[in-house]
Amino acid sequence: MKPDMTPREAFLAACRRQPVARKPSWLMRQAGRYMPEYQAVRGQVSFLDLCKSPELCRDVTMQPIEILGLDIGIIFSDILLPAEAMGQPLDFSERGPVLGNPVRDRAAIEALADFDAAVATPWPAESIRLTREVIGDHRALLGFCGAPFTLASYMVEGGGSRNYENIKRLMYGDPGAFELLLDRLTDNLHGYLRIQAEAGADALQIFDSWGGALATKDYARFVQPRMERLIAGLKRELDLPIISYVNGCSHLLELMADSGADVLAIDWKVEPAEAIRRVGDRCAIQGNMDPCALLASPEAAAAETRANLEAFGDFAGHIFNLGSGVLKWTPVACAQAVVDTVKDYRPRGA
Repeated sequence: MKPDMTPREAFLAACRRQPVARKPSWLMRQAGRYMPEYQAVRGQVSFLDLCKSPELCRDVTMQPIEILGLDIGIIFSDILLPAEAMGQPLDFSERGPVLGNPVRDRAAIEALADFDAAVATPWPAESIRLTREVIGDHRALLGFCGAPFTLASYMVEGGGSRNYENIKRLMYGDPGAFELLLDRLTDNLHGYLRIQAEAGADALQIFDSWGGALATKDYARFVQPRMERLIAGLKRELDLPIISYVNGCSHLLELMADSGADVLAIDWKVEPAEAIRRVGDRCAIQGNMDPCALLASPEAAAAETRANLEAFGDFAGHIFNLGSGVLKWTPVACAQAVVDTVKDYRPRGA
């Protein structure tokens, strides 16, 4: 362990479960609606137009890094850009994303288009290139995508859902068509992630925001083979860590570890000691503080951050994060308290 590691080096070391002098940290949705500076940008441009402006994505990505002093950035984008590239109309309302012409049968799935990511979805990769010029080699920069199942869910439901009734109806009623959709997404996401890595991302995170809605047997049958294939394909071409995030993952930890991911990002419903016991000898662990802890006061947020860090103790593979994204009602002062607390914390023996 080198005490003079850069934050980028410390992040990459933690991904490999190597000791670090200071725990690396970032926050899911760290750039977004809770920041006045972000709201000022959004006042001038629609959300989708923002996602398709590499210069603005660079600026928004840098906001929490410059304001809060974060050492790790994740490029600003949206997981649904590949759905639009495959031919599904995409828009965003005040209530969230809206995907036109939901794909609910085999014919609709077969009608989807495959795409060349460099041509159809160049914006995240170009945003990474521009951000790397600003962020330099001192800090780490992440790219990302939505997982095949989460993208499939949005595309079938036509937006957000409470019960996932349409995607599960497809899964149970026509499993062959469901698997075809997952396969089409897996193949297209490979290129989408690859060009982000080639543009300068230090690691890639795959967000399965809805994966926890599946029973273990269904995740193992339908999702696991696609996650394994996506990660294995990337690792054949790229030498960088892959982070797998599943919201509601407590029943899926072993499957997540079997996927080939280097880091498992867990939600706050999994106790750190349990996660370490179950998968800590195979994967680094990212997480997992409840984002609602940032809604109280800076003092409360700092106290909860310290408790979370202590719960992970001297586990070398811990990357601090929330168990889900920063909520839009979060006071910036509370986010600042979290970042400062992590920076001041030193693992035992460091």
